Amino acid sequence: MREQKAQRHSSQGRSLCQINHLFDGVSCVEAAEEKVDSLLLCERHALEVKLEGQIECWAEMLFHIDLWSREARRREREDVVGLLEVQRAQATSARQRAYEDLRVLRRREASQERIRECQEPPTRRGPLLLLPPKAARPLSVGLRHHRRR
Repeated sequence: MREQKAQRHSSQGRSLCQINHLFDGVSCVEAAEEKVDSLLLCERHALEVKLEGQIECWAEMLFHIDLWSREARRREREDVVGLLEVQRAQATSARQRAYEDLRVLRRREASQERIRECQEPPTRRGPLLLLPPKAARPLSVGLRHHRRR
């Protein structure tokens, strides 16, 4: 059925976001606008995937900076250690900015999702609170005494 929907949308000249290829169970009905890692993604998911990639890249850079720093210390190259400390600070800062951007993007998406849920007409799913039926068994004697205290 999913393939039929994809064919129908592509026949209309519009492709849907393919985020479900990265994360099972995740779906998006937005129009695909950008190709990232051979997948057509909507603008928001493309940005999210790019930010996650940047975070991973900066983490790898920090890993290698640590390796090079240890080797420079072993060789007593304090000039190189100093330069690597500067690089570590820049990489750490860049990674934190990417984390913050990703957090803001996800928070904005969550708030937009809540707005969409509020705008949708309520559906009859039953009561929100699950209450015991009126004919439910009364509390046991021990629980009744504990409850009164």
